[in-house]
Order: sequence, then structure tokens, then C-alpha cells
Amino acid sequence: MSAVGHDMAEPPPAVPLPAIGWRARLRSGLARFLMTTLAGLILAGIVHIVTILVIPTLSQRDAAHAYRDLGAEGHAELVPTPGNARGLPTLRELDPNVVTAVCSYDLSAGPMRIVARTGTLPLGLTLHRQGGGVVYAITDRAAIRGVLDFLVMTEAQRDERIAEDEEGETSRELRVVSDTEQGLIVARVLVRLPSDRADAEALAKSVECGLAN
Repeated sequence: MSAVGHDMAEPPPAVPLPAIGWRARLRSGLARFLMTTLAGLILAGIVHIVTILVIPTLSQRDAAHAYRDLGAEGHAELVPTPGNARGLPTLRELDPNVVTAVCSYDLSAGPMRIVARTGTLPLGLTLHRQGGGVVYAITDRAAIRGVLDFLVMTEAQRDERIAEDEEGETSRELRVVSDTEQGLIVARVLVRLPSDRADAEALAKSVECGLAN
């Protein structure tokens, strides 16, 4: 038994593989981080440049630009329905129970006066700045003797009008300041019954918009 045991050769000890040093791993991780960051910066730069290039196009597609010719005759006009002959866009969320009319304004020539006479159907007016956003809203509940009457003006025009007011007297006219010279006056009339639609359209179109005296 002892002779056999001496003849058996023992296997050579295993040689450990060289381990990767922590410095090499750190350099590899840092390189991947820098490459990912660089790629993100390049992508952000491309998006920024593309956004700048398309801003002029997008700015021409807002409601103030699309409907800027409505109301040129001094009164609100009904918002186009799908398939209208004028080729104007329709509202994204057109409520079939609401009649909508629009009157655009341009304050470069001076303040605008808005006059709406109330009726038997609920009426609301909203002032929308160019580029989007509601500046002011009013309903027929604020009407005085059945009439809503207010001025739309820039801040400079308001200051000028205040300076023209007689000293010691407070003006009773309602003055609404718009932070953009262009925008829309939107009139909405609720249609309670299908038979009310003709009256609702007449009420919405009766909103007057013109230069103030």
C-alpha cells in the first residue's frame, strides 16, 4: 500500500489568474460615464436647435393667428365648423352644446371696446392672449342693465387713460389689461335645447368689438 501511494504523483497547484486592478475598473467606468454624458449633451443640443428652428412655424398655428381675421367687421364671428369653406381650423374640443364666436383684437392702434348684450341663454366672454392663456373671463351675471361693456388695453394704454381721467374722479369703465397686443375675445353661449341654436348663434354674433373712443 505504501509503495503504491509513493508512486502516485500529486497534481500541481493551481495558478491564480491575475485580477483586474481597481484602477483599471475605475478608468473603464469613467470612460463609459463620459461617453454617455457626451451623447446626452449632443442629443440635447440637436433638440434645442430643432426647437429654435420650428418656433416661428408653431407660433403661426395658435388660435390668435388662425382666427386673426375674424371680427374684422366689428362683431364676433362664429368659429368655423369642420369642412368650412374658409379653410380655418376648428377647435380641438368643440362642444356641440355651446355656440362659440370669436373676435380678434390688435391693440397696436389703441384700446378695444367689447360690448355684449345678454339674452335668455347663458353667455360668457373670455380674453385669450396671443400664444395661449386666458387673461380675463366674465359672464352675463356681471351685466349692468343687460349689457357687458369693457375695454381691452395694454398696460401703457391703461396708464395713459388713467392720466387723462379727471382729477378726483374714479372712472367706472371696466379696463382689462392684456400682456400681448394681439389676442382673441371668445364668446360662448350655452344651447339648452336644439331649438335654441339659432338664438344662441345670434347672441354670440352680436358681441361688438371695435376701437374705443
